[in-house]
Amino acid sequence: MTKTKWTLAGATLFCLAAAPGQAQVAIAGKAGSLGLGLELTVKVSPQVNARFGANGFNYTDDHREVSGIEYDATAKLRTGTALLDWHPGGHGFRLTGGVVYNDTRIEGTSLPPASGLYDIGGVPVPVALVGTLSAKIDFNPSVPYVGLGWGNAVAPGKKVGFYADAGVMFQGRGRATLTPNIPAGSPLDNPTARAALDILLRREESEIEDKVADYTVYPVVSLGLSFRF
Repeated sequence: MTKTKWTLAGATLFCLAAAPGQAQVAIAGKAGSLGLGLELTVKVSPQVNARFGANGFNYTDDHREVSGIEYDATAKLRTGTALLDWHPGGHGFRLTGGVVYNDTRIEGTSLPPASGLYDIGGVPVPVALVGTLSAKIDFNPSVPYVGLGWGNAVAPGKKVGFYADAGVMFQGRGRATLTPNIPAGSPLDNPTARAALDILLRREESEIEDKVADYTVYPVVSLGLSFRF
């Protein structure tokens, strides 16, 4: 079990132990901008609930051009959430804050251009020398979340409920990594030439990071259906 899963499990047990006289729990399935997910809600007090969830989804985008190079890319959304909901007056409306474990990443493979030349860091480099580029963009692994929503999965008097969330996840600036798959026998397959290529790759990574800088804040919207025990 990963460290994050241990943390979420421990937090859940803490909330259950903290309110032995009102240990009301609910499970929910949901869908939204973080993908498909499951969620556990635990009543902490008449106005406060704790929620713990896991979400995932893959999205493939072929022929995506980034900084002059086309890629076949897949965005892999993987998140775990630990949230606190405050229901003013104990009603359905809620304000939410918490932490998201963000294992979201984008992975791709370059597509050789018809010209036979990659533009890497502003320098034309023959495809025959470099082969393909494996690209990866990842984000901060632990990030804050704030939002609001409607629905109280552990409200008395009903077993099944509908809820909605809208908020933002502050995932930080994406970090790009480019790894060349150099063909055997290529002149670039020696320490001196590889060092020069690495300089260009670091420059290209910086350009990619500038392109994705607008995604430091990720919008989160979801709809769910809950069942109370």
